[in-house]
Amino acid sequence: MIVPMSHLTVLCTESSRREVLDELQSLGVLHVTHESAPAATDDLAAAEKALADAERALGIVKGLPSRGDAGGPAPATATPEAVLDAASRIDALHAEIDALDRDIARYLPFGDFDPDEARAIQSSGLDVTLFKAPQESRPEAAAGGYVRILSESRSEKAVYGVAVGGLADSVSCERIPLPSRRLSLLEADRAARVGELQEAREALGRFAGAGKALAAEVAKRRTYRDFCAADAGMGTSGGIAWITGFCPDDALGKISETARRNGWGFAARPPAEDELPPTLLRPPRLFRAIASLFSMLDISPGYREVDVSVVFYAFFTVFFAMLVGDAGYGALMLAATLFFRRKFPRAAPAPFILLTVFSAATCVWGVLSCNYFGAHPEALDFASARWLNDPSYANIMQLCFLLGALHLTVARLWSAAQLCPSAKALAELGWTGIVWTMYCAACAVVIEGFAFPGFMKVVAPLSILLVFLFTLSREEIKTQGVTLAILPLNIISCLGDIISYVRLFAVGLASVKVAENFNTMALDMSLPLVVKIPVVVLILLLGHGLNLAMGALSILVHAVRLNTLEFSSHKGISWMGFAYAPFRK
Repeated sequence: MIVPMSHLTVLCTESSRREVLDELQSLGVLHVTHESAPAATDDLAAAEKALADAERALGIVKGLPSRGDAGGPAPATATPEAVLDAASRIDALHAEIDALDRDIARYLPFGDFDPDEARAIQSSGLDVTLFKAPQESRPEAAAGGYVRILSESRSEKAVYGVAVGGLADSVSCERIPLPSRRLSLLEADRAARVGELQEAREALGRFAGAGKALAAEVAKRRTYRDFCAADAGMGTSGGIAWITGFCPDDALGKISETARRNGWGFAARPPAEDELPPTLLRPPRLFRAIASLFSMLDISPGYREVDVSVVFYAFFTVFFAMLVGDAGYGALMLAATLFFRRKFPRAAPAPFILLTVFSAATCVWGVLSCNYFGAHPEALDFASARWLNDPSYANIMQLCFLLGALHLTVARLWSAAQLCPSAKALAELGWTGIVWTMYCAACAVVIEGFAFPGFMKVVAPLSILLVFLFTLSREEIKTQGVTLAILPLNIISCLGDIISYVRLFAVGLASVKVAENFNTMALDMSLPLVVKIPVVVLILLLGHGLNLAMGALSILVHAVRLNTLEFSSHKGISWMGFAYAPFRK
């Protein structure tokens, strides 16, 4: 269900606001709202910068390779600032080495000479000019001057040289300023910087095991940043401060008791029609793991919509199994899930529960369709597999259309139950009839040999009549009458929704064919046995790994779409809500 919320206002004296915020953050039940953006205070700016620094430091440490036993002792304290200082030192050294590399590359053609001696010559009145000129042209010196070619580059088709006393005015070449130091000193300086870079990398590498400490610091700084944001967003007037937000109804008692104990002002009311509270989903315990998928996808129904977790979970599991479609892949995913669950026993259980259910469902579907890493053993070719894999694919396509019709029927009947005893419930029943009419139409068009049932010729017009008569009340016809005008388009759209479920067959079949082709490619190679075995293993690993990755992508695209678009459009779920995020430590 979607947990009912109350709009809450807590009042206190301005002098005690920080103590009140600390107490509220400890309670952890108030989703704070602000009428306007929090004021830009120094405390908030400093807290945001500190949090950003800690997150950057954690990102740097996560990217470090494991230290093993090398690299010297780990730092006693791994602070974000220490990590950032080490990383900044590395960046600075890289910049210095790059600058030295550019200078060395620029002056290497001129050899190792002392630029101070050249400047001494210039101070005596003779100009000293380094130059780069095209290979076919030989620069001439000015009257009384001297030109010497020092090196030649065939790749650049250029010559490098020096002119003492100036170049002739007619000479066209690139004049290069004297270096700040001689070439040997630049190279020595670069070698020293490379050594310092290695030391800096080792110093940063000692933080490789500091991930947990930095993650804890990020959490601590995020808590303080939230505190500062709440403090900056409080309203004040005449020595009184207040904070507003939304609180689950079943948690009001905590705040009420705390308010009485501390002498705060306290007011709770139902949300106004123009207010949009956050959405807190609390599905039945058996289906609660689906909330982690919603969180990963960053989707949430609106507060005034309904919790579709159970239906989403059930159909998503079926879609997952059909899209991956291979018992071998399902077994691999199940084994990996159980392995990582044992390796990380303290991790949140919900993702592991989901993957266990999805993997098991994939194994079941793979057994029913006799598909094991793209192979189809005759010994396991049950009647279900022969039915699903008929050469015309008519059965599997009809199953996909049936799943679509059932999915959309659940949406329409659910809406009808919610609308009872309103006459609008009859319109939802009419839409249920249209859904099944479109199912029959899709089967008749796509599946050879399927005859459109005669009784649907009666159901269809009656269903359309119910929708036309009861979708809008008399008062709504004047303002929303266009809904009835586009009814034919909506009916056609319903047909498209049913046909859309054939993607379960199409994508699943593509996965099977890809697996079969990789198997054929690997096993049909005519190579000596010693060479063939590793080549076959490599092809199978790469091929099935790629296919499994594509299956994961298809789940995110297709299984999610069928629930959040086709089903949700019939149920009236916009997914425009935002998740309940309480102010807490």
